[in-house]
Amino acid sequence: MSDSSPSSTTDTHHLILIVDDEPSVRAMVRTALLLKDHYRVIEAANATDAVALAMNERPHLVLLDVALPDHDGFWVCRQLKGNVETAHIPVIMLTAMGLPSDREQAVQAGADGYIVKPFSPRALLEELDQRLSRKESQPEDGISRT
Repeated sequence: MSDSSPSSTTDTHHLILIVDDEPSVRAMVRTALLLKDHYRVIEAANATDAVALAMNERPHLVLLDVALPDHDGFWVCRQLKGNVETAHIPVIMLTAMGLPSDREQAVQAGADGYIVKPFSPRALLEELDQRLSRKESQPEDGISRT
């Protein structure tokens, strides 16, 4: 686990949890996110640390690989979506597994999005901006009234 941001931030910063067992993937995603000054990043290399970090830090969004060393990303997603404290956090699967059956498993686990590797950093940033702006436009109970 690591934190790539200064400890003093404002409410305009979105905390993103990157979960991937490959350091190079985490580094690439971190670099893309930190190009925008409104993202802060925390990282986990396995499922157990990911769930613990999400519970303790309450990120605004989770980018989650499927293939992890201890449990798969679907397990992490089910843990987060099954807990009232973290169920509201958007989870975007970021994985090399691109079969329709993989996507269906992600939907069943509660994932909010699915991006297949390799991916464009620009497309990733656009997806995050869209997800987070949608989340901010909803009231705390998550029910859109528009």
